[in-house]
Amino acid sequence: MPTFYYALLLAALCLLHMVIAHDAHQQQAAFGLEQQSETPESVLRKHDQVDEATAHEKTFKGGDTLAYVTPWNNRGYDIVKEFKGKFDYVSPVWYYIEAHEFMLIGEHDVDENWIKEVRDGGGAKIVPRFQFRNWEFQDYQSFVSNAEEEASKVVDIIMNQVRKYGFDGIVLECGYPTFFPVFVQQLSTALHASGKQFIIVLPPLRSEEQKKYLNADIFASLARVIDRFSIMTYDYSSHIPSGGPSAPIDWIIDNIEQLTNDENRHQLLVGLNMYAIVYHETSMPQPLVLKDVIEKFEDWIEEDEPFDWDREAEEHHVKDMDGSTIWLPTLRSIRNRVHLAEDYGVGLALWEVGQGLDYFYNLL
Repeated sequence: MPTFYYALLLAALCLLHMVIAHDAHQQQAAFGLEQQSETPESVLRKHDQVDEATAHEKTFKGGDTLAYVTPWNNRGYDIVKEFKGKFDYVSPVWYYIEAHEFMLIGEHDVDENWIKEVRDGGGAKIVPRFQFRNWEFQDYQSFVSNAEEEASKVVDIIMNQVRKYGFDGIVLECGYPTFFPVFVQQLSTALHASGKQFIIVLPPLRSEEQKKYLNADIFASLARVIDRFSIMTYDYSSHIPSGGPSAPIDWIIDNIEQLTNDENRHQLLVGLNMYAIVYHETSMPQPLVLKDVIEKFEDWIEEDEPFDWDREAEEHHVKDMDGSTIWLPTLRSIRNRVHLAEDYGVGLALWEVGQGLDYFYNLL
């Protein structure tokens, strides 16, 4: 058989194996999920039930798991302590770098006592997020035009925080990292010289135009200097007034397959949203923390119909009493994405754990 056709056959067999494994996984039950149908009543009854036997044990068999924690959802600070051992990385969303004189905002949020508690017996690496904020086009243009000088200033600012608080590395969110090759290389060199981890946030692929800035070749090149990539595979339908799924399963698969190869696939952390999105004809889509969804369900107990399951997207949605539609993560939708990640050997990035429900973490 010619080499080309042999390689094609092998690739097809590998893909078929992943599809079969994913379908088989969907038939398996998880703690708190005895049947396929989930209802408002079942969520109300079970959302705080934790599998104590595995609360501090990582059961997810894919790559690494990153948990984002935000100051505006304090529950996340407790989640990463209550489920120690399940998260390889914890990223508190503390820092912003303003364009004006590269002002650093957010150091006041650093909680050293909490860091000690998370590390004690848990083993998670603390990698706070640094995000470029309020940058205009001319700011980016200046940053790129004076790359060597400007990059070194920002690298010094970041590294000063890493050293001061003994962080294990950082997460950087700056749009497309390909726009800043000098900065990315300098920051990578500085972090790795100090034995620290470098994680970058990536926008998900939605169009062919994006592939000019992010594709398999670019990912492979970046993977040589970056340890992990947190890709934001959620908010898929947030620009559509009528709404839709937050993270269609096929779209997640497309991002995995179009960006990674067998050598670097383990470096990708697939984003999972821990929040719902509400769509209404008369207003813009709104994210909704799941504890607020729970409060809504308390009014629906007498009309306990199962959630609607979108078979193609593998997500649940439900009609609110005001006519709006809520697309929300559930045990079933998260379980399917966890198993997909296991099948592909990729990791997970949870945005963000303060917004989810306790029993979600039984699946990790």
